[in-house]
Amino acid sequence: MTGVSTARRFAAVLGLVAFGCAAGPAARALPVPQVDRSHPAATPTPPPEGIAFLPVGSPLYFVLDDPISSARSRPGDVVHMHLRDALVVNGVTLAPAGTPGSMTIVRTHHAASGDNDGSVQISLAPLALPQYGTLPIRAINEYLTIDHTAGQLSTRDATDTVVDIFVPTYVIWQALRKGHEYVLQPGTVFRALTGGAIDARDPHSIAIQSPEPLFTGGEMPHAAITESPFFTPAPMLPGPPRKGRRGAPPSPSPSPSTPVAPSPPPTSGASVTAPPAVTLTAPPTPLSAPAPAATPH
Repeated sequence: MTGVSTARRFAAVLGLVAFGCAAGPAARALPVPQVDRSHPAATPTPPPEGIAFLPVGSPLYFVLDDPISSARSRPGDVVHMHLRDALVVNGVTLAPAGTPGSMTIVRTHHAASGDNDGSVQISLAPLALPQYGTLPIRAINEYLTIDHTAGQLSTRDATDTVVDIFVPTYVIWQALRKGHEYVLQPGTVFRALTGGAIDARDPHSIAIQSPEPLFTGGEMPHAAITESPFFTPAPMLPGPPRKGRRGAPPSPSPSPSTPVAPSPPPTSGASVTAPPAVTLTAPPTPLSAPAPAATPH
């Protein structure tokens, strides 16, 4: 009887729990909100106050309207995007949210065997500011590549090592394994940097300034690799004389001079005779003819 009563009590507890769950509201998943990407929604963020000068390298956020793929994109394709937040400097809205922008595909690299991932090279067009000209912008990285973390790389290497132990032909499959393609879907937030400064200290006269050139001090830049010359210059040698023209007469070669033997030193007891004196006489001056007398007229 004790076992039957215990079973009844356990069944009664389970019944109460089931009744309580049934009486509560049923759990349901919330539907995913549908976003119309054809008409981007303008959701500007409140700009910080007190900023009247926007320096070079300030971030701007864009939303892609077209996809980017290292497998399907071609060089020369134009990818459209729009400004996510309004560009406001010193209380003046230079570009509202949704201002269109674009980038151009320069080159693509498809994924290849040997875990070689795809990449895309891009170039951003200047952002057109209504009534204020154009603002040059640039990407943080001109080459868009897949960045693997250290954990992902270590996990892949460990998995390859374990599988290689149990599957002898896994080395061949690993060598032929294709990498991943680089893909950015529409709606991806793309970060860019300004290539010029915006001076809005005077709200009625806003200027877009280009960056100053880098000053190196006049020294020669250091090159890690010294390039070899295209050709070795030939030595400057005089050419042969032309026909019909005589060349310069050869210069006479100097004749060797006979060395003068030194005179022997005088011996003791011998008289030293002085050399005879040499008298130098000036040459006679020629007599000039007398000048003719002047004839009176």
